[in-house]
Amino acid sequence: MARVLVVEDDPAVAAVVEMALKRAGHEVRLARDFSSAKAALVEDVEAVVLDLNLPGGFGLDLLRHLRQELGKTTPVVILSGLKQERHVLEALRLGAQDYLTKPFSPKELLLRLERYVAAR
Repeated sequence: MARVLVVEDDPAVAAVVEMALKRAGHEVRLARDFSSAKAALVEDVEAVVLDLNLPGGFGLDLLRHLRQELGKTTPVVILSGLKQERHVLEALRLGAQDYLTKPFSPKELLLRLERYVAAR
C-alpha cells in the first residue's frame, strides 16, 4: 500500500487517522508540528493528510512549500477544523486534492485518500 505522512498536532485525531490507515495496510509517518512536517516532506511519501493549524506554522504554507519549492505532486488531503470557504479555496488553489472538515469519518478519509493514491 502507500507511505502516508499524517501531519496532525492533536494526539487523539492523529491516533484515529493512523489506526484507520494502518488497518488498511498503509505505512504511516506522523508529524506533530510545522518544522517536523516540513522536514518529512522531503522524504518519499505517496500521500499526505494535512491539518492546517499546527504548532509553529500554518498547513497551507506546508502545501505551498511542497508544491512550489519542492515541486512535488504528492496527493494531499486537508483534514482541518477550519471550515471557512477562503481556507478551502486556497487549499484547492495550491493543489490539495481534497478538503475534509473535523469531525470526520475515518472511512471516508481512507476512501478519498486511496482514490488519489490509486490515480497516480
